[in-house]
Amino acid sequence: MVRGAGSVRYGPQNVGGVINFVTRAIPETFQGEVGTTLETSERGGWKHIESAFLGGTADNGIGAALLYSGVKGDGYRARNNDNDIDDVLLKTHWAPTDQDDFTLNFHYYDATADMPGGLTQKQFDADPYQSLRDYDNFTGRRKDVSFKYLRQIDDQTQFEVLTYYTDSFRGSNIAARNLQTLASYPRSYHTFGIEPRVSHVFTLGPVTQEVGLGYRYLKEAMHEEASQVYLVNNVPVPGPGADGHVYQDRTGGTEANAFYIDDKIDVGNWTVTPGIRFERISTNWHDRPVLGNNGKPVQEKNRSIDSSEALPALSVMYHLSDAWKLFANYETSFGSLQYFQLGQGGVGDATAAGLRPEKAKTYELGTRYDNGVWGGEVTLFYIDFADELQYVSNDVGWTNLGATRHQGIETSVHYDMSALDARLDGLSVNAGFTYTKATSEGDIPNFKGGDLPLYSRQVVNLGARYVVNRWTYNLDMFAQSQQHAPGTGGVYITDPTPDGQYGDIPGYATWSTRVGYDFGPEASNLKVGAGIKNLFNQEYYTRSSDNNAGIYLGEPRTFFVQASVGF
Repeated sequence: MVRGAGSVRYGPQNVGGVINFVTRAIPETFQGEVGTTLETSERGGWKHIESAFLGGTADNGIGAALLYSGVKGDGYRARNNDNDIDDVLLKTHWAPTDQDDFTLNFHYYDATADMPGGLTQKQFDADPYQSLRDYDNFTGRRKDVSFKYLRQIDDQTQFEVLTYYTDSFRGSNIAARNLQTLASYPRSYHTFGIEPRVSHVFTLGPVTQEVGLGYRYLKEAMHEEASQVYLVNNVPVPGPGADGHVYQDRTGGTEANAFYIDDKIDVGNWTVTPGIRFERISTNWHDRPVLGNNGKPVQEKNRSIDSSEALPALSVMYHLSDAWKLFANYETSFGSLQYFQLGQGGVGDATAAGLRPEKAKTYELGTRYDNGVWGGEVTLFYIDFADELQYVSNDVGWTNLGATRHQGIETSVHYDMSALDARLDGLSVNAGFTYTKATSEGDIPNFKGGDLPLYSRQVVNLGARYVVNRWTYNLDMFAQSQQHAPGTGGVYITDPTPDGQYGDIPGYATWSTRVGYDFGPEASNLKVGAGIKNLFNQEYYTRSSDNNAGIYLGEPRTFFVQASVGF
């Protein structure tokens, strides 16, 4: 997780920090591992999750690794909840000299997943596992390649350049709420990016500075379509007004340029990192004049919008000791406009009034401690979305009524119990608590000061891990307080609505447990495990107001077994 001034490298949308997902590194020696997890619940089907890894580095310094993960099988709903997901990554690495480093990665992702949909209150009360949607599904494919070159110019200077290309498709088939029509939404996106960056370390007396300067160029092209047929006795049937032809055909693109600089300054016990990012984004959108479902050509529209923002950030840390730190962060971010926002409302080639990027300011103040035996962190945060847009009508356009405010505290602690008594060697515990108050600050009647939809004010997690000989035991708990789904009308809804879309959502707590055994290298590093998720079968749910709206049941008690071998 990158927060504060360092996040200017990864903007422009970096509210709450930037998560960096790190894949398994290419090993120095040849090795591999395969693993599988099989899970089921008392009301669902069987789902299996596979993983595989194979990689190593040759004597000439060229290394490669192949990673695979897949999900196959059914979920816990009665029907229309099958999953078929494959994810393959090929990583390569070559360091011909001590100064030069090359990495080239190829990635392929293919997924098909059924969507069982939401239920009305009456349907949920009768059977929360049922599904009335036989055709709702999601399909996704992604092919991408990335290349990175790193040059260590000298002990103080480093240059790197990253370039990447993605070709992605995502599509969905979703029935209307009344289950009388079935719509298809295929969407394709192509993205190219390049990002050179240079950093240099300066030392002047007791002050050490590491200055990083970078530039990022990104270009994206999109193509989004829609078609529709009727559902007659739950069978897709073409007919007048919904014969399956493409009634919505839209293309567009985005071109973005960004410059950023950050300066990490170490002096005494202080580390101060100011940074700023300059972002310029141009987005265009074209609605093609295809034949609509009413038999008439759709009005052709060509729209575009340019956005330029300066996004400053600052991080300050004081090192009380090697184990104890105090820190404060400030950062700004903005969300670049989405294609649908350019198309919503407006007249002809003109967008609806008031359309501009959403901006947010984030403030954090906290402390963290870790001495190897116990550690923890406490962070106070405040996020002000002063420019969060909401579309009202074609006459009014986009307004600031969607402004929101998020504030709270985030805490975590972990402890090695062997520090209390040697007989507790191998036992460790951890806990986390987050309190958030996120409210609407716009002038929408009955909503100002009210909680935002679908978040919990309190979230708690507890965990214990015990390792003895070759056995590992885990016990974990997750809990969250109630959430709200108040709707978007003039009344803040708290009582459940018959259609299941709106109303308060009760809080819940779930427990999970697992036991595992490691046979060691004499048995090909065979590892086995078994466990139960939602140990006490706590029933919980959430709500949705999309086309497949309604109440969604959470995961019931689920049993799983695991095995992996390495070589």
